[in-house]
Amino acid sequence: MVALEPRVIEVPIDNSNDVLEIDCSQLPDHATEICDILENEGSALRFYHLFALEYYKQGNVEEAVVALKRGIANARANDQTAKVPLLALLASIYVQKAKTAGSSATASGDRDMLLQMAATLLSEAERINRSEPNIFLVKGMLAMAQRLPDSALVQFNTALQYDAANLSCLLGKARVLYGKRQFQQALAIYQQILTIKPTGKPDARIGIGMCLYKLGHVEDARRALARAIEVEPAASAPHILLATMDLNEVKRSVDPRISDNAASADELTQTLARAEDVLHRGMDSLRKAYELQPDNPAALIFLADRLFFQNDYDGARKLGEHALQTADTMAIQAEAHYQVARAYHAAKRFDMAYDAYQKCLAINERHSLARYGLGQMQLQRTDMSSAEATFQRVLDRHPKCVEVLRALGYLHSRLPNTKAKALEYYEREMQVVAEEAAEHAGVAEEDASVWFDDANLFLEAGLLYEASSAKRARKSYLMAASILARTTGGPSGVLPELWNNLGALGQLTSDNSDLVLAEYSAAASGCTAALAAAHRRMSEKKAASNAGASSKPANEVHRLENTLVTISYNVARLYEHRGLWAKAEALYKKILDDVPMYADAQLRLAYIAFYCRGDGDAALSHVAQAVRLDPKRASAWLMRGNIELQRNNVQDARRAFEHVLKEIAKHDVYALCSLGNFYLAAGKSESVRAAAAASAGGSAASLAVKKAKDLAAQNYKRALEFFDKCLVLDSKCALAAHGAAIAMAENDFAAEARRVFQSVRDAATTGLGPASLCNPTATDLVFKTTGCKHVLVSSDSVLQLTALPGESPLVGCDVMLWSGINTAHAFVDVGSYRQAVLAYEACSRRLEDTTAALEAADLQSKDGSHELVSALEPNAEPDSTAADSKDGASSELQMMTQSEKADRAKAKRDIQLFHARALYIQAKADKDIGVMRLSLELIRKTCDTFDVKLPESALEKPEGNGTDTKDEVAADADGDVDMKSTDDDDKQHRHTQVRLPPDDCLLLFDLALVEQAVAQLASEMSESQRTLQILDAATSDLEHSTTTFTFLASWGKAAQKKRQKLLYNPKLSSERAAFGKSLVTKLQRKRLEQEQLERQRQENVDLWRKQQEEEVTRKKEEADKAESERQQVEERLLRGAEERNAIIREQMAADAAKQTAETTASVGAPAAKSSKRKARAKDAEDAFISDHDDLDGYDSTGGDNEAGSNDEADVASAQASDADGRRRKQPPQRPSTRRISRGGTKKRSQVLSRVRKDKQSMSAVLSEDDQADSVDANEEETRQDSPSPNKRRHVEDQEDQGGVPSKGDDEASTPPPQDTPAAVSRGRFKTKPIITDSDSDAE
Repeated sequence: MVALEPRVIEVPIDNSNDVLEIDCSQLPDHATEICDILENEGSALRFYHLFALEYYKQGNVEEAVVALKRGIANARANDQTAKVPLLALLASIYVQKAKTAGSSATASGDRDMLLQMAATLLSEAERINRSEPNIFLVKGMLAMAQRLPDSALVQFNTALQYDAANLSCLLGKARVLYGKRQFQQALAIYQQILTIKPTGKPDARIGIGMCLYKLGHVEDARRALARAIEVEPAASAPHILLATMDLNEVKRSVDPRISDNAASADELTQTLARAEDVLHRGMDSLRKAYELQPDNPAALIFLADRLFFQNDYDGARKLGEHALQTADTMAIQAEAHYQVARAYHAAKRFDMAYDAYQKCLAINERHSLARYGLGQMQLQRTDMSSAEATFQRVLDRHPKCVEVLRALGYLHSRLPNTKAKALEYYEREMQVVAEEAAEHAGVAEEDASVWFDDANLFLEAGLLYEASSAKRARKSYLMAASILARTTGGPSGVLPELWNNLGALGQLTSDNSDLVLAEYSAAASGCTAALAAAHRRMSEKKAASNAGASSKPANEVHRLENTLVTISYNVARLYEHRGLWAKAEALYKKILDDVPMYADAQLRLAYIAFYCRGDGDAALSHVAQAVRLDPKRASAWLMRGNIELQRNNVQDARRAFEHVLKEIAKHDVYALCSLGNFYLAAGKSESVRAAAAASAGGSAASLAVKKAKDLAAQNYKRALEFFDKCLVLDSKCALAAHGAAIAMAENDFAAEARRVFQSVRDAATTGLGPASLCNPTATDLVFKTTGCKHVLVSSDSVLQLTALPGESPLVGCDVMLWSGINTAHAFVDVGSYRQAVLAYEACSRRLEDTTAALEAADLQSKDGSHELVSALEPNAEPDSTAADSKDGASSELQMMTQSEKADRAKAKRDIQLFHARALYIQAKADKDIGVMRLSLELIRKTCDTFDVKLPESALEKPEGNGTDTKDEVAADADGDVDMKSTDDDDKQHRHTQVRLPPDDCLLLFDLALVEQAVAQLASEMSESQRTLQILDAATSDLEHSTTTFTFLASWGKAAQKKRQKLLYNPKLSSERAAFGKSLVTKLQRKRLEQEQLERQRQENVDLWRKQQEEEVTRKKEEADKAESERQQVEERLLRGAEERNAIIREQMAADAAKQTAETTASVGAPAAKSSKRKARAKDAEDAFISDHDDLDGYDSTGGDNEAGSNDEADVASAQASDADGRRRKQPPQRPSTRRISRGGTKKRSQVLSRVRKDKQSMSAVLSEDDQADSVDANEEETRQDSPSPNKRRHVEDQEDQGGVPSKGDDEASTPPPQDTPAAVSRGRFKTKPIITDSDSDAE
């Protein structure tokens, strides 16, 4: 109970002036006594309110409620207003009780009931008096209890409108704003409260400090809280807040990402020292708060958190439970439940933790840490669906929470069919950490690995990537290895299982084999060292206990031994991949010595024995041992079936495959595909038999054909059933799709088959269907380890290699190659020959590339450029092992065995023949001899490559009629054929043995057929297309073709008698030989016709060439004659122009002399002379036009160009002498521009036309000097004879009046002295007239 200051309430006594004094410190335990007194005295309702407040302050809430209820009940009907404070106070008490209610279901119901009662009371109070501020205050408190901050803010604002200094309303408003993260507004209100009442309770300085801290003003916040402690030393809240600030500062300063990336060790040391000081300061503040108020729930929760991290789970739980008992708010109650749940969780009391987490979430459903813990408990209970929903709710609120992402990834990795989703969560976690690195520390994305401290994330991701992407799995494991090496002090800390997985994935992804070998070496060395250390520890424990070794070291030894066996197996597979067959075989045998039950090693020995050494019996023996070790091992039976199939034991192979489906695994994809291939081959065999029977003819043959076709249809149907089942089980099985497409093509569905073939080839090319997975073979089977279980290391497993994409060099297993070939076949069937040719060419290139790669690998291996894993070599030092490998192992290095080389040669031969066949069919369809020539060249190239040719005896021409040979061919059992001449005239010929395999005979047949087709196309060519060279070449080819057909017919008949295998029809060869003989005659006739035609064609060409030469000579002579005439015309025009210019110069000179004489005589008769001068100037202007004037004065519209003529003349000097030789000095003559009078327009046009025609026939007529002389003379005449317009009018007036010009006029008309310098203009600038004084007087 809180100690209160003594207070006395005076209650008036009814009907008296006396009062009853009641000491509040000595109130009765039950409020009913006080209420009875008040009722007896008829006291006002305010006394009930006062005593209720006293009981509430003393912590006796129930008695306060009793007092308020009695007061409300005693309210008079005419005094309802006095009841309002009692209603408001009772409502506020109910709100406070609801806030402190528990988290159980009963308490939750009580809480709702209390809030409902408070709302009812407030409604009643509001009905009585709507303007009471306390009503709005309590309504705001109710809204806050109901978690309606916006409504609470409205109520507080309404209350403040009635009383702006209401501290309770201001405190409520500030708290609402703080909860809405409006710290600046909340700070202003707290400061207002502090201004109104500095000593108020609760202290506004605490709110100020909290707001300042949220705004980032940490030091100001500390000063505010320190001031609160000075004002109220007994307050615990400021100490708790200071402790919170210190602990948060410690967390930020010792963040592992920041401390690990410190600039230097000194800075890291200083940071940790400062953090330790701050931690001590925070703990001191927390201890003071606990001492001041031991029941403070916030302090208890802080202490519980501290004890939890000190692993004192029991102490943390007790403090949390104590905080539950004293908590006065829902938030503190939720946090106390969380502390209790976390303590139970760490102590592995999962049921109790589960209940505590649920209680916390029942109070505060937004408590993310409690929900995360609940999800962990649900995972522990294997309630996966509930756990997923729980974690997802946390992730929705915190999308970048790495812990939740890790939990969801782990959860989905354990659920079926959700591996991809698990990878998505792991990748999101990696991305979040990388982004945080780039954001906070500026670390580049490639350096983000330093931010990961948990290798389990990448181990889990790598384990999931193994099923979808070996490259990504390897990348994840590399990241895990980097983290382990950094956190454990070096590569030696990386587990050998992880090194093994890196090597296996590197081998699967065809990475650098040297790097893979180094990783295997690290795995073997690490495993060997760990195994030795484990043996040592087990021996020490055994010696120390004297009671036998404990199970833990023994289990570790067993794990490491199994891991070493798996590493050895994978290294042996790597040796196979690199062609070290002997080393691989020795390692497999060593594995069998250590673990005799290891059936995988037996199967690998079987593979080496059969495919590398060609020893089928030894291979079957190893397979039999593997079957004895495990009769239910499907891979052993599949290996047996494949070996029997290669040895042509078809029925034994079929029984082996059927045994797998019947006894072991009825859904084995490889067995189903193998049986589909078996029935596909059987159907093809029946189809060939039907074709052979059809060619024989007859009624019996028709029955055989029908029977064979029915069997073929049945076999194709069975094959399709097997392939269809394979595709149902595995939609990416390329072998099944390939076989189904073959069956479709055999059933005349070529277009559909082509689409399937193309799809298979595209899938293999793009990597959507890896060859090793789409095309299972006996060398790439999925093995299960017997006696060597997978070892789990941090949720990771040791990988054992089962299939390598580049490991099998068998050309028969190349799905891309054969799907491409069959695609080309389908193109041929539908008539798309161009696409077929391109497809065959692509197949040839692929075969050449793969063969070249294997040959290069063989060459590199023979050079000794290889290394071995020394840790796995028996009784050999690393140096000696390397030396031995360089000296003795090179002979064992061979990527391609002899059988594989033969298979590749046969495949190359078949592809070239298929290519030639497509060209042959295209040429026959288009009648294109060029394409047929390409087919012939391709077949000849094939014959040269494989050294296939006719025997020399077949090429010898008999002495008889040339091509008729009558040889009897006798064949012995081993395939050698003796050719003996049966002609009586050829008895002296010696017997010759000829070796011709059936494939060579077929190749010769094809060669002869194409040669004959070339000759036939040549004979069908028109006369305009063929030439003698084409006919000669065709005749030569036809002769060779006829010889070949004749030989094959004779050799084939003899082989048929001995029941030898033939791939062609001898009868057809005989017919082709006869056709060739007739075609030779036709070609000879065509050649004679072509020879005559070409002779005539040559004569016509010679005649045409002669005519062309004559025509060229004639045209040249005509051109020479025309050129001569043009030159004569130009010379004539030039002479005419020169003559006209000479005449014009003479006329100009005469006119100038005449004008000079007239000027001298003009002193006596100025008017007459002026008129005459004007006439003469006009005639001179009309008569003289130079070439320069023609160009400048001519206008394109046919008129006069005055501007051009005005610009042409520029007066430079003037000279004249009078008749008696006197010289008179006159002012300079005013220059004037030249004008062409109208009277000379017709004459000028004639001259211009004539000059323009002359200029069109020659480039220039006048020289520069002539042009200058013409311009000077023209300017002189213009200057002397053309006065200015004003002066001209004045003179005319004088003449009309009969007067005599004045002295000024006479002086003005006098020419300038001879010695006046003159500058002649070339007509570029206009000259302005100069008006002298004499001219003004004349005017």
